Amino acid sequence: MSEGYAVELSDVWFSYGDLKVLRGLSLKVDLGDRVAIMGRSGSGKTTLLKIIAGILKPERGYVRVLGYNMHDSSVDLIKGMIAYIPQNIGLVEGGSALYNVLLARAPSSSLRFMVGLWSKRDIEEALEALRMVGLESKAMTRVDRLSGGEKQRVAVARAIFQNARLILADEPVSNLDYETADDVLAKLTSLADRGVTVIAVLHDYDLAFKYFRRVYVLKDGVLRELA
Repeated sequence: MSEGYAVELSDVWFSYGDLKVLRGLSLKVDLGDRVAIMGRSGSGKTTLLKIIAGILKPERGYVRVLGYNMHDSSVDLIKGMIAYIPQNIGLVEGGSALYNVLLARAPSSSLRFMVGLWSKRDIEEALEALRMVGLESKAMTRVDRLSGGEKQRVAVARAIFQNARLILADEPVSNLDYETADDVLAKLTSLADRGVTVIAVLHDYDLAFKYFRRVYVLKDGVLRELA
């Protein structure tokens, strides 16, 4: 285990068939840091996030998250500390905003997930997470009736409620207008003030440099940091 790093990747390679996506990629991200990953469509940004999240396994190299090897048997100890927000956000459209936030703790409370029983403390903390993103008044609103920006904020609230130490967000503000995107990123990156590490795939350079301490471009399978 290396002290002080939320994420460590060294000489990571990954291919889809004959297509080499990542070529000896290395990266170190400090605890509580804010990192943006830019790059063209198909450059491997989503693949990189999935490797960090432990969803995909690299062909070569090692991946350590919060000090653990992501493909070691002990990785289950930290899975609950990682919040992965995919491009489609992954919300249950027919459920309320509150219900979707509560699902963040479903893996550790499967019975409550199945029967819909949640403790008073769970509900209070989920409402507090929604309040932090400005959506407490929409707690009982079905997410399919929320705007795109509101759905993104529900996803952020879910990560807050999960008590994640690492948030991996794949295009969290795609298809949002600039003002809404600015608001969502402000709330997402503010979690770094609480020691949460945030790594996000973005396409807007202005927003990347406004809210993230380090900005990288993924090209030809390797990362290059932008000044």
